Amino acid sequence: NEYKSYLRMAIDSYIQMKLYTLTKRQFLFLFIIFFVLFLLTLFVGWLSPSVVRESSVDKGAPVKDGVVALLSPEISNAEQQLWLQVQITLDSSKKPTTIEKTTYFIIPIKLKLHSVVNGTKSIINASPVAHNRTLKCTNTDNTCEPIAILHLGFIAFPQYYVELETSEILMNGSTIRPIWTTYNARFTEFELWFRFIFIMLAFLVAVYMFQSLRKYSVQDWSIEQKWIVLLLILVMLYDNPTFPLILFVNVAFIPVIDACFTVTFLCSMLLFWLCVYHGMRRSERHFCSFYFVKLALVGVTWLVGCVILSWVAVNEMNDPSFSLSQDQEGFLVIKVFFFSLLGIYVLYLLFLVIRAYSELHNMPYFDVRLKFLTTLTFSVLFISLIAVVVRFGSKSILEDSTVMQITLRWNNGAEFLCFYSLFNFYIFTLAFVYSPSDSAMNSRYKDNPASFAMLSDSEDEIYRSGKKFVYEDDEESM
Repeated sequence: NEYKSYLRMAIDSYIQMKLYTLTKRQFLFLFIIFFVLFLLTLFVGWLSPSVVRESSVDKGAPVKDGVVALLSPEISNAEQQLWLQVQITLDSSKKPTTIEKTTYFIIPIKLKLHSVVNGTKSIINASPVAHNRTLKCTNTDNTCEPIAILHLGFIAFPQYYVELETSEILMNGSTIRPIWTTYNARFTEFELWFRFIFIMLAFLVAVYMFQSLRKYSVQDWSIEQKWIVLLLILVMLYDNPTFPLILFVNVAFIPVIDACFTVTFLCSMLLFWLCVYHGMRRSERHFCSFYFVKLALVGVTWLVGCVILSWVAVNEMNDPSFSLSQDQEGFLVIKVFFFSLLGIYVLYLLFLVIRAYSELHNMPYFDVRLKFLTTLTFSVLFISLIAVVVRFGSKSILEDSTVMQITLRWNNGAEFLCFYSLFNFYIFTLAFVYSPSDSAMNSRYKDNPASFAMLSDSEDEIYRSGKKFVYEDDEESM
């Protein structure tokens, strides 16, 4: 029974992959190339232009009758998004007199947003209700810390005019200094070029993979080869070929498309790992028994991500002063639900990895597939985890429910290239090792332990060869 089960599992792969023909030295060289290219892109990212450009005035605008008017500098589509922070200097008569080092004020802020084209103002949005903001002021100075009050996810006009309405009792006699923040146009150009480079590389690798597999029937492809073809298409979406449209089209859906492409690609990789680690042990993969549970788990995760992104985008279009902190309870429920799904996924993946290793680690060819995929994947996950911790830190998103914070996609060019180069090079490496070997056509069944050559041996010889499979010398193929 063990031998029959072994044959059923082994019949999965018919096309000999490059993975089987690489020596230990070539594997080591492949990993070195992967990490060298990754480190080079990080170095290039550190040399990139600054991500943001700030524009502020030294003298603040006075608050009269609880209203202040602010005019933004001229901006272009290349600056992608716009944030407005204000630094409030309280009137000396309202300076805190408590013995506490800092004093907090909660003030309501309501705004009207106008577009400015050739000196003509037109109202385009107004907050339906006032949103509370927290002022943190020190007793040694009556100047408070800046607070963010407005975010535009796309630039539709060359200039904006903002009217702020706030607490008349508290703020009269105070001054407000605006701080306008946008993406740096030079960084946008930097991002545009590297997205283009990654898209072209992914396209060339996809052409190479399709060309090498086109001579074989799809039924003869291994599960890794089928998945890598799909991932090569999705990684091009992850690099976002629609990104250049921000320079020419003034519409809100472009940032949403970028975020949805990212969520789709990341969820497809989650599904890829589940299917491959389980699929190595299963030659028959029916939809209900094999794919349904995996699709349900990853599909719900994808849906939650897309709903959050779309929800934020729609609310910001209706009210530019909107932030997730304004719906704390709803967002907390989604957050708990999302991390619960992630926890279930991790446990399920660990279960499949342990089962795969316990059943296949001594079998020829299968142990090579397991060891290579696990080593490369966990290296990528480890680097990604470090990058996420460095990027976001340990602070909770809901640390202060009354503060709307500036949230950039990247703090610097190294963060941008870290994630994009890491996942692109990961897919490219998998595509290389899973592509058919040069001798695959001549030895179509050579990599299959259940092939005709294997069946000519005795059952005991096959079983012993599976138990004693080892790597050969560097000069010989595995």
